[in-house]
Amino acid sequence: MGGKKSQSEVLRELTRLFPLPEGEEGLFRILDFALKVLGASGLLYVRGERRFVRGTGLEHDVASLAGSCTLRRGAVNSLRFRRFTIAQKAELFVFWEENRGRTFPFSVLSLVVRLFELFERLEHEKKRLLWLFDENPDLLFFLDEQGRILEVNARGERFLGWKKEDLVGRTIAEYIGEEAWWLLKEEAQGSREPARIELTLSGCGAHLAHFEALLFAFEDGRVFWLVLRDIGERKRYESVLLRFALYDQLTEVYNRRFLEEYLRKELERARREGYPLALVMLDIDAFKAINDRYGHVFGDEVLRMVARLLQESLRSSDVVARYGGDEFVLVLPRAKEADVHKIMERVSRNLRGAQVMGEPFPVRISYGVCLWDGQKNVSELFQEIDRRMYEMKKQRSGIS
Repeated sequence: MGGKKSQSEVLRELTRLFPLPEGEEGLFRILDFALKVLGASGLLYVRGERRFVRGTGLEHDVASLAGSCTLRRGAVNSLRFRRFTIAQKAELFVFWEENRGRTFPFSVLSLVVRLFELFERLEHEKKRLLWLFDENPDLLFFLDEQGRILEVNARGERFLGWKKEDLVGRTIAEYIGEEAWWLLKEEAQGSREPARIELTLSGCGAHLAHFEALLFAFEDGRVFWLVLRDIGERKRYESVLLRFALYDQLTEVYNRRFLEEYLRKELERARREGYPLALVMLDIDAFKAINDRYGHVFGDEVLRMVARLLQESLRSSDVVARYGGDEFVLVLPRAKEADVHKIMERVSRNLRGAQVMGEPFPVRISYGVCLWDGQKNVSELFQEIDRRMYEMKKQRSGIS
C-alpha cells in the first residue's frame, strides 16, 4: 500500500478530509484517509453489529475477528493486526502483511486513532443533541430571517398537527400571528438576550395552550431559534396561588389582605374623582352559640351561606370580604347614606330567609356604617366601623 508518508504529506491528506460529511459517509472518508497515510494492508472498523472494511481481499480473513477478538495485537492468516478500542461499541483493526513488517510510524497511527475517537465523540454528541432536540418537551423551531421554518422538533409537529416536511418552508407567523412574530423579531435582533412574550395558541386538537415564546437571534439576525414553552401548568399554579393570596379559602370571598389593599386604592380613586364611598362592617349575632349548639362544621356552612347571600345582595360594583371570624366588610363605592340603607335592608331580608343544609335557618346580623368623609385613611375607617358595629350590638344585647 505504499511506503511511509512524510509529515507534510499526512497534513495535506488531512486537509482534504474536511469538511467531514455526516454519518457513514464521513466514517468511510476517515477510513480511506487512514488507509492512505498508514500504508496498511487493510482496516476493519467495528461499530456495534456493523463492520466496515477497507482493503482488498480482507473480508474473509477478518470475518472471525469482529466482536470476538480480545487481543490487543495478533495475526490472522498472513496478516498481522493491531486492535484499538475507539469507543464503547467501536473498535479499529489495522492490518499489515507479516513478511513486510509494519510500515507506518507510531505518530501517524496515533493521529488516525484520535481521528476515529473524535468522529465517534462527535457522532455521540450529534445523536445526543438530536435526541434532546426531538424529545424536548418544548416546541422548538429554527427559522430564517423571514420567519420560514427550517427545522422543527417532534413536539412541535405533534402540537401543530403537521409532519416536518409539511411545516418546513411555511412561516411561523401562520401559527403565532404576524404581530407576535414581528414583536419577537424586533426585540431579538441586536440583543444578546432572547426576546420573550406570552402566547395562547390552538393546537391540532383545537385546545388552547399557554406558551412563553423565546426567540434567539444568530448570524446577525439571519437565523432564529424559537422556543415555545408550555406554561399552562405554571398559569394554573399561579391561579391557585392568587386565590390563596386574595380569597378567603372557607367562604371564597375576598380576604383581609386584599380588602386593605383594594380599599387603599379605592380611596385614592374616590378622592381623585370626587365620588362618595361607604364602608360597612357586620358580624353574625350569637355565632358562638351556633357553633356551641350545632358544631363547627355547621358553623362553617353558616359562614359560607352568609358570604354567598352578601354577594347576591350587593351591586356589581360593591366588594365583600371576610375580615376575620364571623366578621365581614362591605365596600360600597359611589354609595350615599340612602343607598347604604337600601342595600342593608336587602341583606337583612335575604339572611332572614336563609337556609343551611337544606333547612330554614334565619340569620341576624349587627353592623356599623361609615360614610367616608374624604379624610380618614384605611386604618381609621376600620376603627370607625368597628366601633359603630359594637355600639349596635350593645343596643341589641340580649336579642337572639
